Amino acid sequence: MRFLKDNKIVVSALMALAVTELVFFLRLDTIVVLWTRDLHRTGAAHSFLDIVNPFMNVASNGATLIIAAFLLFAIGRFKKPSLYPFGKSLLIGLLSAGLSVQVLKHLIGRARPRLTDSVIFIGPSLKSGYDSFPSGHSTLAFCLAYVASKYYPRYNAAFYLFALTVALYRIDCLAHFPSDVLAGAVVGVTVAKLILSKTAGQAATAEYPG
Repeated sequence: MRFLKDNKIVVSALMALAVTELVFFLRLDTIVVLWTRDLHRTGAAHSFLDIVNPFMNVASNGATLIIAAFLLFAIGRFKKPSLYPFGKSLLIGLLSAGLSVQVLKHLIGRARPRLTDSVIFIGPSLKSGYDSFPSGHSTLAFCLAYVASKYYPRYNAAFYLFALTVALYRIDCLAHFPSDVLAGAVVGVTVAKLILSKTAGQAATAEYPG
């Protein structure tokens, strides 16, 4: 009972993950992936994603986001102190979220849509293509959106639009099922909340001056 009281955020996140899978496992994951495959086969226009996909391929990459966070941290540390709390929280958040999601991916061992339209789990594995759940890109994108929106609330719609676009991009390129990106969003926001709760003295809800 003490664990439940002391780890309410973690327990809530695990419950949310379970609900996510119950809703999407049997039908919607397969329906969406088959529909996406059909769009690719027929050449049907999904113009917004066609336009942003080349950009998202770079911008949503974990290395890109972590390097950007490190640069913000370094600039804040040595040049512009007002950026330091944000850069520090973001860097720690992204590193923690990235590590967490990689552990989960390889413990769960879900096959990616490029391998199957069905729900296939093989359990703990380092096998290529069996690391679909949760989505790492979505985890980092939603972690970034949550942290950034706490420091710069005026732009929270833009931050979450970026995260949502990353999630749609990962589905569109058949890297993930919908439940993978939803679970990634849950993991990313949960880690971000935990990080900000540990750095509450430095985190701010008001926007820092540019």
